[in-house]
Amino acid sequence: MLIEQASAAGWQVQKRPAQMTRRLDFSSYSETRVFLDQLAELSERTGYFPNLNFGKTHVNVSIAARGDSLDQEELDFASQVDALAGQPQGQS
Repeated sequence: MLIEQASAAGWQVQKRPAQMTRRLDFSSYSETRVFLDQLAELSERTGYFPNLNFGKTHVNVSIAARGDSLDQEELDFASQVDALAGQPQGQS
């Protein structure tokens, strides 16, 4: 069920190792930087620190499972990442 929810929201889900990844595109470097700053604040608040790769106008976010499989907490974090990026679920 969680895998289907994440996939429907636009995240690529991998089972081994369990993680979900999404590329987020932005229109400018300043927009990318604002997102990264907000994501840092979210990570500090939640204690969850995703792996990031980024360029001038994009960020790849990878959320690894803390256990053997993805759980609701990680899916909720992904939803918060989408909200920060202004990404409607199912689009990137």
